[in-house]
Amino acid sequence: MPIKVPNNLPAIETLTAENVFVMTDTRAMTQDIRPLQILILNLMPTKIDTETQLTRLLGNTPLQVELELLQTSTHKASNTSEEHMIAFYKTFDQIKHKYYDGMIITGAPVELLEFEEVEYWDELCEIMEWSKRHVHSTFHICWGAQAGLYYHYGIQKRKLPKKLSGVYRHTLDYKRGMLFRGFDDEFYVPHSRNTTVDREDVEAVPELKIISSSEEAGIYAIKSENDRQIFIMGHSEYDPDTLQKEYERDKKAGINPDIPCNYFPDDDDSREPVVRWRSCANLLYSNWLNYFVYQTTQYDISQIRDDSLADIFRKKVDCKAAKFGGTSLADAEHFKKCAAIIAEDPARKYIVVSAPGKRSDTDEKVTDLLIACAGAKAGAAEEILSKIQSRYKVLVRGLGVKMDVDAEFAEIRKALGDETRRDYIISRGEYLNAKILAAFTGYDFIDAQGSIFLDSQGKYDEETTRNHLGKVMKNSGGAVIPGFYGTMPDGSIRTFSRGGSDITGAIVAAVAGADIYENWTDVSGLLMADPRIVDNPLTVSVITYKELRELSYMGAAVMHEDTIFPVVKLEIPINIRNTNRPEDNGTLIVKNADYYPSNLSVSGISGKTGYTTILVERDRMNEQPQLRAEILDIFAERGIAVKNILSGIDSLNIIVHESDVKDCEAELQEEIWAKVPSGNITVTRDVAMIAVVGRELGTSPAIAVRVLSALAKRGINVKLIDHGAQKISLMAGVDGADYVTAVQAIYTEFAKVE
Repeated sequence: MPIKVPNNLPAIETLTAENVFVMTDTRAMTQDIRPLQILILNLMPTKIDTETQLTRLLGNTPLQVELELLQTSTHKASNTSEEHMIAFYKTFDQIKHKYYDGMIITGAPVELLEFEEVEYWDELCEIMEWSKRHVHSTFHICWGAQAGLYYHYGIQKRKLPKKLSGVYRHTLDYKRGMLFRGFDDEFYVPHSRNTTVDREDVEAVPELKIISSSEEAGIYAIKSENDRQIFIMGHSEYDPDTLQKEYERDKKAGINPDIPCNYFPDDDDSREPVVRWRSCANLLYSNWLNYFVYQTTQYDISQIRDDSLADIFRKKVDCKAAKFGGTSLADAEHFKKCAAIIAEDPARKYIVVSAPGKRSDTDEKVTDLLIACAGAKAGAAEEILSKIQSRYKVLVRGLGVKMDVDAEFAEIRKALGDETRRDYIISRGEYLNAKILAAFTGYDFIDAQGSIFLDSQGKYDEETTRNHLGKVMKNSGGAVIPGFYGTMPDGSIRTFSRGGSDITGAIVAAVAGADIYENWTDVSGLLMADPRIVDNPLTVSVITYKELRELSYMGAAVMHEDTIFPVVKLEIPINIRNTNRPEDNGTLIVKNADYYPSNLSVSGISGKTGYTTILVERDRMNEQPQLRAEILDIFAERGIAVKNILSGIDSLNIIVHESDVKDCEAELQEEIWAKVPSGNITVTRDVAMIAVVGRELGTSPAIAVRVLSALAKRGINVKLIDHGAQKISLMAGVDGADYVTAVQAIYTEFAKVE
């Protein structure tokens, strides 16, 4: 089978003369099979030579191969014409949405520079990260191999005493592998480099296997455990005269190079070089294409990605912070589940806990009981506290933990009736749960009082917390910390507001510098829609911080942005997990989800009813910014929160909560009339706003079309529509009576897993 290349590529003439079957774009259009999609990131200065060499080898296979050439946008080729680069090469931005069966990353003449000093290093890192999700198998050559080993596995390159140049004898370290199937016991490969990697460094990485090496040239071939990454140190693709050209170039430059080893007959550089590597080169590339690409890649190329999304969540990390919610710690059986989860992964070093939640629908949360206790009169307070005390005694007995519950509650009773210690009382649910879990797991107990600090206004004091909590955590191999409260400057306890334990979990993850922050609850991640409206909605596998914020703003029951700001600031991924189903991957919340596979077009659908829209119309209103500002000031002066603003050439549509304007609607209209006496005002009540959130909204116009089509099929009239400024959300306004049907219609459209 042929290799398919772009029309007019210079390599065509050379390869055709060599009887290599090359198929152009035009001819390939008549073929009815899916060719292998191969991407070449060409970092070599002599780009046409490298194109020809690699195309020759890729074309020597019974498989049809479709070639695409990639260049870095951060470095302009100086040895190849701009016309050639424009005609045949693409940039990363042009191809990053695509998937490839295989990719080749070539060498580059930058090996004496530190990786970070290379002009295009950041872009190369982005491409290598992208390749893990968009390329089935990546073949790295020479410096490209060293760069890949450094980026993916942290293996440093080592400078050689002098340049390694020549054709060297190699043997197989691993004879059963398919990459070198059919090779002789000894074979030859050209090398031309000034750096190498040490065997000890590679062998220290369990995920890597050395499969071929040379006594003189060192390691030649390395592969990853899953066969997705191939690292080749030599240049088996070289033409017969490539080393000769390099040698003559160095002589001309006055470098006084050694004669390439085993290259010229009798080391006489006036004689024609001996080619010893051509058959091995053909076999190497054929084996890679056949066994590492063709036989294992998906027929549907869009499914090329890691073996499963689970790899993202199972990635080996050194430190995790985990927060367990109230439902996860409601009783002894749930405590045992949490302890098993903690024990399963030694990286789970810092644990944050909530107070016990409900054990059944008729039960009460301990924190709710403590709030009632703190505000009750003496007799009622004692009755409530006794109820809580009994629950903790049952919990301690069920776990077999030695703890004097009565002594703990005797301290709480001392605070009853003291308004200054109200937060102390309310915080005891988390405090006791943390002490019990620490005792049950053998972890240290770190009290939030004296470790997590707030300023005089009750806001998080990051610097003081890092100084105190950081030191304590550093000396602990594993600790449990109560959530929901911190320490005021006077040493007293202050509880947090909404999502208090989530705030503590994020703080602990940030101070620990955790690789990931796990939030364990009773659901397997964030749901695509409200389960009260949609039956068994799908779980969203990956979502960004920005998408989460949009969904939260529109009322979705997701983590509020205020509760996770410490980890967002440090870009620590958040993983929402289910205590009752720890095998589920849950939802991963990240800053950038570009390189995480997802089978959903949108990340969530949320909304609210009870909005009012006030449409103000006047000719050329968009040319009068001062007038627009004065109209909005009317709402600000009355303390009315404007939820959204839609503007047109002659209009301004202001969206507010109906409850905020129902008692002053007439007065508002009068004040607006005073500003636009020649205009028109239309008030529409009972509007429902629905937000469709997804990071692909800005690049895929089909999503907006599908939203509107789904609503049209149900006969739902869209009163207004807005594409968010960040292009990750689409807002649609419908009649309040149509809200449930509209959400169900949109969900049904996008719940079709792709």
